[in-house]
Amino acid sequence: MATRLQGCSFGIPDPGFDGSGDCRDPSPYRSGILGLLGGAALFWALAVITAGSSVAATPWPFEGVWDCEVGTFTFTGSDYDSGEAPMPIVDIAPEGDTFTLTFEDNYQLSLAMNPDGTMTWFSPVSGDSFLCRRTP
Repeated sequence: MATRLQGCSFGIPDPGFDGSGDCRDPSPYRSGILGLLGGAALFWALAVITAGSSVAATPWPFEGVWDCEVGTFTFTGSDYDSGEAPMPIVDIAPEGDTFTLTFEDNYQLSLAMNPDGTMTWFSPVSGDSFLCRRTP
């Protein structure tokens, strides 16, 4: 068991420590173990960062081309195209099988993935709702 120096806890001065004496960590092993753990964490962080560019991201369930009653809508992980012009998606908020897409100017769409493989497209602004089927 490590010894505790007067006024110190693991090398950190206790509140009210008067500065007398040495407040270094009395355990020579603690800094070595923490150093190893910190090194391992750094290794994994670097591995994740460098692997991120070579590993393909899992596609969202709504990605693809959909026949949505009034037109063909195309979704990627970064854009939505209703046939007029692609709109960049600035945020995707998943909640279970429903995804809220946010675009510039805070315009939002809600996409609900249905158990039968269809998707419900809903606009809270207009109140429009369409049942979409994936196109082959």
